[in-house]
Amino acid sequence: MPIKNPTSYKNLRNITLLSLLCSPLTAMASAANNDFSGWNWSGEIGTLNIDSTVADQQYIEDSATLFGFAAERYSNNSDFTFTMGLDFISYDDNNSFVQNTTDGYKSSDASAMLIFAEFGPKVRFGEDNMNYFIAHGGVSHVFGSERSVAFCSDCDSQKIDVDGGFYGILGVGHSFNSFDLDLQFQQYFTGDFDDSLRLKLSFSF
Repeated sequence: MPIKNPTSYKNLRNITLLSLLCSPLTAMASAANNDFSGWNWSGEIGTLNIDSTVADQQYIEDSATLFGFAAERYSNNSDFTFTMGLDFISYDDNNSFVQNTTDGYKSSDASAMLIFAEFGPKVRFGEDNMNYFIAHGGVSHVFGSERSVAFCSDCDSQKIDVDGGFYGILGVGHSFNSFDLDLQFQQYFTGDFDDSLRLKLSFSF
């Protein structure tokens, strides 16, 4: 049966071919629009074990307390995350001193700051992917490590020679409605620390 309107047939064919060609592009654009990334902001608290030989040389205990905050960059199209943060270390000091200040006699404290960066997979599992497993590698550096009198610029201070290094982390966590909670074990391979155990509470913004 002959086609009565060849022009209409050609138009229909062209529209069909154009639709077929555009479909993959439309799908790719739709997938790109569904991609997202963001930051998790967390507070953390834990214990830090120091090499016993280094601790004896610096007159501190071989266990310290740490607390601080971190920021984690994530994306929905990758299991890998990047984290950077800052911790405050409070040493148990065995060589504190007392100094006379304008506010009377005050005892020294021993403390330090720790910056770190780490990278690795954060793999979700379980019902609705609400649980996750963490395996990160990272590096840390200690600065401002000293015993001194707080809020006294004219007081004496003594350097505490302790430094960070390369480490690995294994952890597990759970996502609640508005926050994440995870427990992480940190093992050092270099530097003056042995290991650490820390609890993290994270929020997304």
